[in-house]
Amino acid sequence: MFEKWFNERWFLRIVAVALAVMLYLMVAGSNTTGKSDAASLLPIAGQGSTKFDVPVTVQYDESQWVAYNIPNTMEVTVKGPSSSLTMLRLVQDFGLSIDLKGLDPGYHRVRVTPTGFGKDVEVTPKQQTIEVFFDKKITKEVPVQVALLNKNKIAEGYVAGEAQPNQQTVEVTGGAEKLQAISAIQVPIDVTGRAETFKETFNAKATDANGNTISASYQPEQLEITVPIYKESKTVPINVKTKDNVKKGYTVVKIVPVTTEARLYGTKEELERIGSVDTEAVSLKGLTKTTEKTVKLVEPENATAMDPTQVTVNIVVEKENAKSTTETVEDRAEKTIPGVTVTLNGFDESKYTIDYNQTMDVVVRGKESDLASIDATDIKAVIDVTGLKEGTHGLPISYQTSKAFDVLRPDNMDVTLKAVPRTSVPTN
Repeated sequence: MFEKWFNERWFLRIVAVALAVMLYLMVAGSNTTGKSDAASLLPIAGQGSTKFDVPVTVQYDESQWVAYNIPNTMEVTVKGPSSSLTMLRLVQDFGLSIDLKGLDPGYHRVRVTPTGFGKDVEVTPKQQTIEVFFDKKITKEVPVQVALLNKNKIAEGYVAGEAQPNQQTVEVTGGAEKLQAISAIQVPIDVTGRAETFKETFNAKATDANGNTISASYQPEQLEITVPIYKESKTVPINVKTKDNVKKGYTVVKIVPVTTEARLYGTKEELERIGSVDTEAVSLKGLTKTTEKTVKLVEPENATAMDPTQVTVNIVVEKENAKSTTETVEDRAEKTIPGVTVTLNGFDESKYTIDYNQTMDVVVRGKESDLASIDATDIKAVIDVTGLKEGTHGLPISYQTSKAFDVLRPDNMDVTLKAVPRTSVPTN
């Protein structure tokens, strides 16, 4: 039963008044004048003044409207009987109210109304009126845009790829006029000194043209951004170097690396100076038959890394003056075919845009007589991007040819995918 009473507001007020009277009687009882008449036992109705920080409540339909420029609390000055002030301090069952019901969108100056203070005190808010902005509530879907700062200060030899937010769009709920200024959720990320891929978490927020945060609710409230950091790279052809001679009476028909290109890493300036990569010299000493050998690549001096670091070389050897089943070295030639079209497989243009070389020069090898009639229409180059995510990818190239010749290079190509922002449609 007592627990139920303590939850009742009227009971708390009675207790507060009783405590105030008891405190006064304790002070009056310590009076040394010795007066014992009944009047001395009653509290004197003194006047006082005090200040409170009072919560501000607003009356309107929050499911349909948004109100701006309203403080959470406001200072008020209260004057009145000391006993009433004491009760207010103990109970604090009061506040300030602002009524916005029935207002149209726009700016309004509205009255601040004290509530719950009682009729025997005088209440003066710090502001008798305040100017509020009242607006229709909407939800708007906006894209996430990541701005990488100080890309020129990234660790030497590295570059930053396309940043990848875990959410491509954010739902923003707020006033219709305020949200007109939002075209994207901007996320700035500093990549100074970065030398490896990293993730960072940010609170979703939008700003106006002056850089001020727009008051709104965001879903999701946080964004996780992945920034890929990788070394600057370039693909170059592989040149096979040889030493010594095959056994007397035998001849080398051809020497072909299984992998015809290598990817080099380093600064952009240094990579521009490198046109090819050599193998260590492959020994042909004493060879009498076709042989495969694994040989290391010589990494250019100014490259920071290379892939692969070694290749398998196919050395075709035949007996001199024998009836050959393959062309002789003199019969074989190389030719560069310009303007070969690159075809994509598995590209979803509804999700991504793509950046790649749509045509390229292709180096082929075959009989000189055959190569004379070969052009770009005889080669089909295909790159498969099925299932790839946003970012830059080094992808292998597959070739289909209509005539008898070998494609030497290029072996792969860099392709950059970028997510297509979803269209933002305001909804009521």
